Amino acid sequence: MWNYVLVSSLVLLMSLLYHCYFNSPASIIEHPNTHYDYIIVGAGTAGCVLASRLSEISNLTVLLVEAGGHFGWASSVPILAPVLQGTDVDWSYSTEPQLYSSKGFWNHVQKVPRGKGLGGSGQMNHLVHSFGKPEDYKAWPRGWSHADLLPYFKKVSDIMNVMSSPEEEYLAEAFLMAEESLKLNNVTLQKGLYSTKRGSRWSTFNAHLQNAWNRRNLHILTNTLVSKILFKENSNADGIKVIYKDGSVGKIGVRKEVILCAGAINTPQLLLLSGIGPAEDLDKFQIPVASNRPEVGKNLFDHLMLPVYVNLVANVSITLYKLQTLPEVLNYFIFGRGWYATNAIMAVGRANDSGVMLFGMGSTDERILKALSNYKTEPYRALYPSYDNSLQEGFLYLCYCLQPKSRGSVSLRSVNIRHQPKIDPSYLKHYDDVLCTHEAINFAIRTLETPKFREYGAKVHQPDLDECRHLRADYRDVEYSECVLRVGGLTSYHLGGTCRMGADDRAVVDEKLRVRGVNGLRIIDASVLPSPISGNPNSVLIAIAERASDLIIDRTLD
Repeated sequence: MWNYVLVSSLVLLMSLLYHCYFNSPASIIEHPNTHYDYIIVGAGTAGCVLASRLSEISNLTVLLVEAGGHFGWASSVPILAPVLQGTDVDWSYSTEPQLYSSKGFWNHVQKVPRGKGLGGSGQMNHLVHSFGKPEDYKAWPRGWSHADLLPYFKKVSDIMNVMSSPEEEYLAEAFLMAEESLKLNNVTLQKGLYSTKRGSRWSTFNAHLQNAWNRRNLHILTNTLVSKILFKENSNADGIKVIYKDGSVGKIGVRKEVILCAGAINTPQLLLLSGIGPAEDLDKFQIPVASNRPEVGKNLFDHLMLPVYVNLVANVSITLYKLQTLPEVLNYFIFGRGWYATNAIMAVGRANDSGVMLFGMGSTDERILKALSNYKTEPYRALYPSYDNSLQEGFLYLCYCLQPKSRGSVSLRSVNIRHQPKIDPSYLKHYDDVLCTHEAINFAIRTLETPKFREYGAKVHQPDLDECRHLRADYRDVEYSECVLRVGGLTSYHLGGTCRMGADDRAVVDEKLRVRGVNGLRIIDASVLPSPISGNPNSVLIAIAERASDLIIDRTLD
């Protein structure tokens, strides 16, 4: 056995050395050309797709600019996603102090991790696959209906190697069996879907960029920060201003288009610094107005999730102790199997606009997760009773409103691109979000009353929070669940909407994702979403990037 482990380790080491030293991608460059046909800003989920698709046209020159570098090996292990937060591959954003939520967090501030490096947030998310509901797209502009996107959804499902949680997963089985017992209307329960390949993370970095990064017409510039979009006097995009790793500043010209794929936070920040946004806000910072677009940075939305802990008697969940056992570690690093090869999201469900995710870990590491989330100690321990017990059997129901009505904003803090912008999601500002999440909590609790969960000894934990002690500790009471939600609700990292797509003149981008008021500038990332996706949005963003690539290429070939 140990000989096999030794040989496997040597093979792995040699493979890593080969890829690091003998197989450096030809597309990654140190010094860019003066001009390119297309410049893509941000090598995240959408940026990797665009770079791959546009560079398929051999007579086009494409530059992909990324503020970060390469992610380390830990990003390839699905269950290790949280350990990348707060490192040099994370932008490590924080929200403004929240008025209606986050009372159990230091200064009422939520941490907002965003990927910084090739692959972006797709290299550190939880890999959950979802296209939401067909109804999500009803108010989207022409060309972006659910029916329009269906061919791209199929393409994404194939390329991204979507798979479900293992067949032998007991908690997923119990959850799916609950549907028949509950007999509720408008309820959907299914196994968790995620994108991995041979036990490793499979993002658009793997599926798209790596397939393209030896093409001669594609250049990739890493560790380079785009600080401004440059325009000619006729409002045509002229190129970008960049800050290189050594601090020097340069300009790179564009012939056709600059395409922003920097995400729901960085994209509006860059637009504002380039003079595209609300004129009154730009005037405050003495930024010349290139285009008065009042909605830039507005319409920010996110899913706020309440972690509802469920105690178990049966030995059916993932625990820290199990993850640290030698057989489990070897099972992953030799065979690519086991819990390390999953994201621990075993099942998902929705009842109308109320959603739940079954996260199958029964114990948490207080030292890591409390700091990463910014929880205060007492609320953290009240919400996660297994904080000091690595053997504790249990799981979390992550309960949230699929279509939140609260809207926030991203705005400038200063004219320095290195200063984080103000991020204010305004969680729970709209009371309907409280009621919708309350329904999700009760939907989750009802599943525990079904035979299989009772067999496992499932019992919901009602947190004892200082702020809620004046109320009876019962999630079925809306006042208690509201109190717990306003104290302990946690961001799901699904930010979007800050450069809304629409057919109306107030929308930031049109139906072809072109920025209104200027020429030669397009946005393709989560900021263009007109409204939330009823689930995790990453796969939808891949589909949007695929369709946008077709739009651009068709125009190019005319």
